[in-house]
Amino acid sequence: MNIRKLIEYSKRISPYRPNPSIEAFASSLGMRVEDVLKLNSNENLFLDRIALNRILVEAACETDPRLYPQDEEEKLRQLLAEINKVSSSQIMVSAGGDQVIELLFSLLQRGESVTAVTPTFSMYPRAALQREAEYREASLEPDFSLNVEKTLGIASGSSMLVVCNPNNPTGNQFPREDIVELVKGFSGLVLIDEAYQEYSEYSVADLVSEYGNLIVLRTFSKAYGLAGLRLGYCIANDELASTLRERYMMPYPVPNVVLNAGIKVLEKRDLIQETVEKTRIEREWLISELNSLDGVQAFPSETNFVLFNTEKPYTEVYEALMSQGVIISKQGNILGNMNCLRVTVAPRALLWRFIAALKEATK
Repeated sequence: MNIRKLIEYSKRISPYRPNPSIEAFASSLGMRVEDVLKLNSNENLFLDRIALNRILVEAACETDPRLYPQDEEEKLRQLLAEINKVSSSQIMVSAGGDQVIELLFSLLQRGESVTAVTPTFSMYPRAALQREAEYREASLEPDFSLNVEKTLGIASGSSMLVVCNPNNPTGNQFPREDIVELVKGFSGLVLIDEAYQEYSEYSVADLVSEYGNLIVLRTFSKAYGLAGLRLGYCIANDELASTLRERYMMPYPVPNVVLNAGIKVLEKRDLIQETVEKTRIEREWLISELNSLDGVQAFPSETNFVLFNTEKPYTEVYEALMSQGVIISKQGNILGNMNCLRVTVAPRALLWRFIAALKEATK
């Protein structure tokens, strides 16, 4: 391995730098930690932390950390299979959805191309660069709709087509028939990223047996409230899923305590569904409130976040919010909307504070 070449090539890849911790952010502003409002990462703030911690304690107490994972992964896959109405053999468990992305992109050969429907999740162009793969962008229309014919034309000859559905950062879900047409019309692997599926209208997981080139990506980081534990999975037809799971995935990718936590959370999915319903209600309220503000336009969403555009430069709005202890996500130019920002949907009391801060920031 040529270390110097490796380092020089890496300069093409934007470094991933996690956001400062809430504690560090509060300290920089001279604020109390409890006064910081973190709405930038689309975490499930409707889940009661104490109740969730009790579930994690149960999972830890049932785990023997001296041992490698035993049958926890199989139990988790069986539960996921029941929920998604597929077979457990069609599921591969991973250390977060990012591990599935990393694995799939690692199978690309140098010079192969990947096409992504854009704007999209930032990990996709990054993963392509890491593999020295050609990265093509099939842009959405200005109204955020998906042009199937145009997308297939751009993707022609690519090895993989990536679609976030619902999409991040636009928040909309594309018509099911559009996704089916893409899967049918593309000869390579089609990765449908359904990280926000629980908040949306439908899934295409039921199609994996019919289409051998389809992989559906899921995560426990959003609706299930386990962002800090790094747990995800994908769904594909039996042959593809077993090939990835048994021949390409590293052994024991997920710690046994995390697998047990996933099992416990799935066993309490009625609680999760309650928070999903609350999120949907607050999402529509938030969109309405944002659209009532002068100089603000919010877009429809099928996720747990809302994208909005401001007349005032987004960097100024972002900094003004930060100075008030409110953290959201900078997006910038999204399909001609020049000043976009993204905010996580949260309980009403937190959203009231965000709206008040935004009013100040957009003056």
